[in-house]
Amino acid sequence: MACRVCRCCYAFESMTDRRLILALGRLERAIARVEAGIEAAPSFGHDENEALFRLAERHRTLREATESAIERIDRLLGSH
Repeated sequence: MACRVCRCCYAFESMTDRRLILALGRLERAIARVEAGIEAAPSFGHDENEALFRLAERHRTLREATESAIERIDRLLGSH
């Protein structure tokens, strides 16, 4: 939160807000990719084990990307 003593505090708050908005935008795009991935999930057929393996790898990759985005947002907010 900005103090009312100097104008530079308001600039800091404004920059933090902008960075937060950008970070939230990245997170929203990542969530959209996850949702699209769910819709495009492989259908199980002739090689079910291979499809399950690919799905598990895809899940791991998306989970790591989401966790990374959340960590960046935490750092922007000064939580960690």
